[in-house]
Amino acid sequence: MRNLNIFLVFLFLSLLLVPSQVEGVSGSVHVEGPVVAATETNITYRVYLDEYFEKYKCTMLIAGENLTGANPLNEVIKSSDNGKFEFEITTPKVPQTLYISFRVLGYRGDKITILERELSVEIVNPLPIKVKIRNTNDYDVSNILINFYVDGEYIGNITVDKLKANNTESVVYKWIPQNIEKGKHTLKIVVASEGIVFENDKTTYSYQFYYGKPPSYDFVYYLGWGTLIVVSTIFSMMVLGRRSRKTAPPPKWKK
Repeated sequence: MRNLNIFLVFLFLSLLLVPSQVEGVSGSVHVEGPVVAATETNITYRVYLDEYFEKYKCTMLIAGENLTGANPLNEVIKSSDNGKFEFEITTPKVPQTLYISFRVLGYRGDKITILERELSVEIVNPLPIKVKIRNTNDYDVSNILINFYVDGEYIGNITVDKLKANNTESVVYKWIPQNIEKGKHTLKIVVASEGIVFENDKTTYSYQFYYGKPPSYDFVYYLGWGTLIVVSTIFSMMVLGRRSRKTAPPPKWKK
């Protein structure tokens, strides 16, 4: 009986520590971040609420078919006083659909409001754009911004943390083509930092590329060779025919 009384006392105390009300709400969490991302890339998501609470907590968990190379694999929990959170994710090595679950807890007195949001992100293989930059200065340059444009439209940028004096470095921008038609396009790369140039010793570099499967000209090649073979065959047959007419023995009735 004494053990039962002790158990009831602990049960009563534990109930006092649990909030009296818990509410569940879906779809009220605002998330800012990419819905398409490259493999093995760091991406950032910003989560926030419009509704006021005394304090906030937010959990994030990712899921997918193959999370090799992805991070974080465990649930991440963050606290906030203003309802704003920021999460960084390293995407997996394998293209797939990545699912990201956000769960925000808003505290107001003894009441907790639970808000949830799930995001689907398409992880795809990027098209790497590789360029070399050179520092012509006699001093190191930091935060070098390189902008990329396709057909005059801005597609993204990368920042090189630091390039030492008179040094050259290769940089790669992982481009994810979206809403681009198959065919010829012009890529333009611009570096804005003073004294930083490309291999052409200029701050702008442009070239044309073909997006999608290029047209096949094999049939022209084979058609040309096929025509040549046919013509050669006909010519050979004509020559052999003439020779056969010249060298063939005369009929017996002409003897």
